[in-house]
Amino acid sequence: MTQIYRVVFVLTLFFISYGAFTPTESSQSILYLDKVVHFLAFLILTFLLDISLRDPINVQKYAILFLIAYAGSIEFIQYFLPYRSAEIYDFFSDLLGILVYLYFCPKNIYKA
Repeated sequence: MTQIYRVVFVLTLFFISYGAFTPTESSQSILYLDKVVHFLAFLILTFLLDISLRDPINVQKYAILFLIAYAGSIEFIQYFLPYRSAEIYDFFSDLLGILVYLYFCPKNIYKA
């Protein structure tokens, strides 16, 4: 089952990357919707990474660092794209999604 979760995690990474690097319409009808989307994307991504690992994510620091580096690299790359903009608050929303999951996730999950 872990292999299926890993595939879903990688597909989610591709989906988020595609959304982060393609041109979008800049008209927002709901205030801060972009930040909510960033938060939810990384909350879900952290969950998917957690269930795809053999040990709980809170004991695998490299996995957490990978997610933080991925969030930072998205904003770094967007800085150089003429049709996108890098925002530090997007990065903070990503980090908040990761931290909220880590705070509320079960600390000792038995993984089969």
